[in-house]
Amino acid sequence: MPELPEIESLRQYLKREGVVGAVFTDVKVEDKSSPNSGVGAISGIKRIAGRKVQRLRRHGKQIAAVLDNGILGLHMGMTGQIDILEPSALTPRFTRAEFSLRRDDRHIRMAVIDPRRWASIRLFPSLRQAFYGLGPDALDPNYTAEIFVDTLSRRSARIKPLLLDQSLIAGVGNIYADESLHRSRISPFRRANRISDERLNTLYHALRGCLEHALEFILSHPDDRGRPYIVDAFDERMNLQRSSGSFCPRCEYPLKTKVIGGRTAYYCPACQT
Repeated sequence: MPELPEIESLRQYLKREGVVGAVFTDVKVEDKSSPNSGVGAISGIKRIAGRKVQRLRRHGKQIAAVLDNGILGLHMGMTGQIDILEPSALTPRFTRAEFSLRRDDRHIRMAVIDPRRWASIRLFPSLRQAFYGLGPDALDPNYTAEIFVDTLSRRSARIKPLLLDQSLIAGVGNIYADESLHRSRISPFRRANRISDERLNTLYHALRGCLEHALEFILSHPDDRGRPYIVDAFDERMNLQRSSGSFCPRCEYPLKTKVIGGRTAYYCPACQT
């Protein structure tokens, strides 16, 4: 987390807050001597002053501000988020970078906040480089069921890690992979080339359905400041309750967990085959 729905909600939030059309005037970067500096990277962003945001783009779990000169790439990692601050507000704890922008007579403060310091913030010369290595966006209208089925049916790896492979499908993370596999009654351990085309087609529609439902839920449940950026995994976006002792919402069998490819899968051993 955050995954595609959370990042798309972030893009729409920044657009509503007036970032598109604003000009960067300054940037403050955290002291690199801070302890627990994490694995994220901040590269070249002090050169951003004077550049104007023309539009905001998202691909998978990454967001990019298209500037009149270059691209500001923003990857939130596991715990990153972006907040538009009130002019007099204190800089929040765990702020990695704070940008100042000007739009007409309005001053905008944009903070990248990341407790584990895994977020990456970089300047790129093009969108192609900012989104390099990413497969088709999971909600791209041109990414059809036929393409999805053809891509996965050729692979012998287990289906859960394939859904998480951003070079194959951009935007799906651990939570929505588990959710879509549960909805389609497919075991996360199944080899993709041993799943029928019909069941892969069902998985495609389950995946798109849970991503679209999650995005709608996030956008319709803003916080008291109008921010829709939700990171908690225990709400009505999910059918599966990702906690110890949970039961399958379909057959009421106890859910199991197992690490696959370094990520914990929640699944029902009774109805996911």
